[in-house]
Amino acid sequence: MTGLRSGVRKYWTLLRFKISLVYLFGLTFGFSIAADANPDIAWYRILFAVIAFFCASFFASTLNFYADVEADRGFDGRFKDMDLTGQPFVTGEMGSLETVLAFSLSAAGCVLFSLLAGYRFALFMIGFGVVIGLLYSHPWFRLKARPLTDILCNITGMTFTLLAGLSLSVDCLPPVLFLAWWALFVTVVYIPTVVNDVPFDSQAGYRTSGVAFGAARLLYSMVPLTVAMAPLAVLIAIADTAWQYRLMAGLGTVLAVAGVTVVLYCWKPPHIELDPNWVLVPMNLFIIFFLVYGIIRVARGA
Repeated sequence: MTGLRSGVRKYWTLLRFKISLVYLFGLTFGFSIAADANPDIAWYRILFAVIAFFCASFFASTLNFYADVEADRGFDGRFKDMDLTGQPFVTGEMGSLETVLAFSLSAAGCVLFSLLAGYRFALFMIGFGVVIGLLYSHPWFRLKARPLTDILCNITGMTFTLLAGLSLSVDCLPPVLFLAWWALFVTVVYIPTVVNDVPFDSQAGYRTSGVAFGAARLLYSMVPLTVAMAPLAVLIAIADTAWQYRLMAGLGTVLAVAGVTVVLYCWKPPHIELDPNWVLVPMNLFIIFFLVYGIIRVARGA
């Protein structure tokens, strides 16, 4: 029984559930719009879509842990969703065969369940796994350790999950203005995590955006980025588009302004002394809202 609990804990750690939920937000948001546009979505496609997402997220998270051993060994345990020194590749809990199986099965599960959810869905969900997994973390590419490409990978990955959710029903792309706003929003949410990682990334020899530009400089770049979100939010709010886009742009901009204010107040170099749950919990509530709303719309339309 002890061995079983240890195994469950290890794989739960590899999934890094709290961070997975951040990317799940895009999927549920897109799904709610798809359910409004066409409620006649087969139930099995929704189920397979969620399974495919968690397979992709497990693959990406495990690869990130695998490639980040040196940085995670120096982690001091503060201001992250978990203590990274306890991840299985640092503690030596993952053997070679087990590692190969973890990557192989999660990648195969992503491909299989994505295809079962739909070919268009598969295009975006497999793309999410490639960008956030291979391109972001794999030593061949390691875009997370280079300036700007670490941010661009997260923008692309979050956009792919949004498009995957939309693809369950809708055949069109989101409004261009919303995609521009979305890119700014994702960047503002991502920057504090880069800043808090600067001491560990620098020690490990990584040149992330935080290391290359300086933690303080990158952190204060959130101010003009948030300012740029405001006019886009106004244009989206008055546009003839889905209510979800208008709600997200308006409320998201307000939350971004409040978040940037709090983050700058809590900036005590070399860390932002803020519990990440202040960001993660509200995002999880949005996930529940959009998922439940989409399911209700599908149930009523069935």
